[in-house]
Amino acid sequence: MFIDVLFEVADGVGKATLNRPQQMNALTLDMIRALDHKLAEWAKDTSIRAVMIHGAGDKAFCAGGDIRALYDAKQGGNGKLLSEFFWHEYRLDYRIATYPKQLIAVMDGLTMGGGAGIGLNAPVRVATERVVFSMPECAIGLYPDIGAAHFLQRCPGELGMFLALTGLRLRTAGLYYCNLVTHTIPSERLGRLMPESLSIDNMTTRTADISKLQPAIDVCFGLNSVDAIITALENRSDPGSTDSLSLLRRGSPTSLKVTFEHMRRMRGKTLADVLKQDWRISAT
Repeated sequence: MFIDVLFEVADGVGKATLNRPQQMNALTLDMIRALDHKLAEWAKDTSIRAVMIHGAGDKAFCAGGDIRALYDAKQGGNGKLLSEFFWHEYRLDYRIATYPKQLIAVMDGLTMGGGAGIGLNAPVRVATERVVFSMPECAIGLYPDIGAAHFLQRCPGELGMFLALTGLRLRTAGLYYCNLVTHTIPSERLGRLMPESLSIDNMTTRTADISKLQPAIDVCFGLNSVDAIITALENRSDPGSTDSLSLLRRGSPTSLKVTFEHMRRMRGKTLADVLKQDWRISAT
């Protein structure tokens, strides 16, 4: 029996749980296929009124794709597995974003890369106080795919570009400030969370740290090239700009430029457009 994703139905709500807690619920191709298949099945089931997606344990919702498995496939010359992984992952992300019933992603713990593709493409996006979000792809020679160039457009000003290039980690208040989550709840409520219990009264009341950095971010990250951004940051002396510069310098120069162009070109595009372009880049 396949146990890396668990499924159950109670009171008309389908619950899917990513179940690899020792691997931070990292996604495999089999997990992606299983979740996509079940979501398609539940969409047609008239007895199911809503769907919730969780991650097992309290450390991670989903830390992304199983990089080790993908690396081994690449080293072994199995390019077909890589292509299949991205194809099915992007299809799942689109299904989640356009689901015909209420679909709630409950992000508790690490939410990165492919995990953000599931969590932040969902129509209803819930975060607990334990959430940690990042798109770290530039630091590992990749680029933010999984529709990130679309959902990061929700961020005010140039924060979407900033997050894509730097991979800065956001906690609950930052995610809410950036319009990336719709609800924030205490983790102690997870055991009794149901769709109808979600409230617009969020627990996040403190000011997000990133809001204080936004004026400088808007100036620097609104420029027309990565080199121009770096130069602008070098000419500033405030701690936020210094930290941003340090994060940028950890990234692959090629990844930074690919990401910058991708983010710029996808502005105003639909999720379908963005995922198609993600596929073109990832499949090459």
